[in-house]
Amino acid sequence: MVETLTSFYLGDWYVNTRTNELLKGHIQIKLEAKVMQVLQYLALHGGELVTREELEQCVWGNTVVGYDALTGCIAKLRKILDDDARQPAYIETISKKGYRLICKVNTDHAGHGHRPDNSAARLVNQHRLSILAGLSVLIVVVISLYMLNSQSTHASLKRTNTPVIVVLPFSNLVADASQDYFNEGMTADITTALSKLSGVMVISPASAKAFATRASGFEQIAKAFGVNYILQGSVRRLDNKVRVNVSLVDASSNLYLWSEKYDREWRSIFDVEDEITSRIIETLSIELTRDEKRRTAQRYTRNLDAYEDFLRGQSLYMHHEPDDNLQAREYFQQAILRDENFARAYSSMALTYVSEHRYGWSRSAANSLDQALAFATRGAQLDKELPQAYWVLAYVHLFRQDYEQAAVVAQQSIELEPNFADSYISLAVSKMHSGQAQEALLLVKKAMLLNPKYPAAYLSVLGQLYYFMADYEAAVVALSQAVERNPNLITAQVFQAVAFYKLRRYEEADWSMQHIKINHADFSLAKLNEMLPLIDESVIRDIKKYLQLIAPDV
Repeated sequence: MVETLTSFYLGDWYVNTRTNELLKGHIQIKLEAKVMQVLQYLALHGGELVTREELEQCVWGNTVVGYDALTGCIAKLRKILDDDARQPAYIETISKKGYRLICKVNTDHAGHGHRPDNSAARLVNQHRLSILAGLSVLIVVVISLYMLNSQSTHASLKRTNTPVIVVLPFSNLVADASQDYFNEGMTADITTALSKLSGVMVISPASAKAFATRASGFEQIAKAFGVNYILQGSVRRLDNKVRVNVSLVDASSNLYLWSEKYDREWRSIFDVEDEITSRIIETLSIELTRDEKRRTAQRYTRNLDAYEDFLRGQSLYMHHEPDDNLQAREYFQQAILRDENFARAYSSMALTYVSEHRYGWSRSAANSLDQALAFATRGAQLDKELPQAYWVLAYVHLFRQDYEQAAVVAQQSIELEPNFADSYISLAVSKMHSGQAQEALLLVKKAMLLNPKYPAAYLSVLGQLYYFMADYEAAVVALSQAVERNPNLITAQVFQAVAFYKLRRYEEADWSMQHIKINHADFSLAKLNEMLPLIDESVIRDIKKYLQLIAPDV
């Protein structure tokens, strides 16, 4: 941050940003660095609205983080400050915009008497210096591994003769954020259509999203992804009219290979997507197989109202919040009522039930998985050439601990769409739990190649793989990166705590458990079987044993 506050009072709390501590009387609480940075930025703009985008850019910079990263930091602050989100005394949520610190920030220490006596804290901090030194080494290792992985990824992409393309998120030219779901859906559809082709490599939408809200030159984007071509576009939708501007850029020369403007009726949007895909194929001279030609011409649904319901549901589902999950399900159900053959709507409905099971949002976990399997199976039956349907079915089988069937359908998804990174992760997880760790490791690296800005979940799987291979040093590096990107990723936190303990890094193991308690107040050992899709009971027992050694009260 450009501005800093080394210390200040927030109500009765004394905040020391240098040591990342909150002090009140005899209470001393250590914050994670990112949580303190969020609090510090809010304090610097006390009383002002701070948008999510502003906070994410300030705290995480160009790092790709999940939606839950910032939400998790705010939740931790509220828990520590004993703040009620509905009747806040400290942090107010401004719906669909951001946050505002409403408690007065006081930097005048004289007004609060003497600064807190930190003599005891200093003794603790001296004891922690060795840990901090170790963490510094860890950070260097993490950065080195990331740079090595990034360089090898780009080198691998450039060695092939296959063209590599990234579809940047289409921008919304209408000053209405509620229309963003439509732009996101159109970007995803074009990316998916291209990903089905064997003659081109396509960077995943999750990676491309890193450049959604920041101005970046073509050279920077090409360097970040190791791509040959960049597709960019914008959408303006008003009533029943839609205007789409799209351009294909040669990343090596910064020259526009072609640009086009489409002014159409809303009902013609599928035709626009098909025309854009066909133009790219033609411009890059991509040779299609007979099956690819047939699949490229297919659409998900001819009912535009159903399609719009699906896009709205998809946008809400990505928030990973219980209320949004239920609302997303309502949209998917409505899409199915409009078009009973809409395979993607059935598959997305299945995902809402998996989330319900995974995060404990339902009283009946078994029923949630039964519902998920029914919807996922129906989606795959309706469209046997839809890779997303097979990926969802594999995902459901993972949580049902049917790893053999998960591997079969994940492989089907990959055969339909060789560039679908998430399918490689699903296949890797099924292999991991079937005792094929080495093969799973290759699959994770393949997924990271296709999705260079991979999400925290990829690192979590990588860390679990190293854990099962008894390489605990490598495990904590990957798992620490995962937790850094997404503090609410409980699977990564659990394995991180146990891996630290097995390395005899007891204080760090305890620190990981404290994070779990803050992030997941309802966490218990009894819920591990639902959270972790592990079929080997001995592994579950081993994890429980070490968690109890770290925190006997858990």
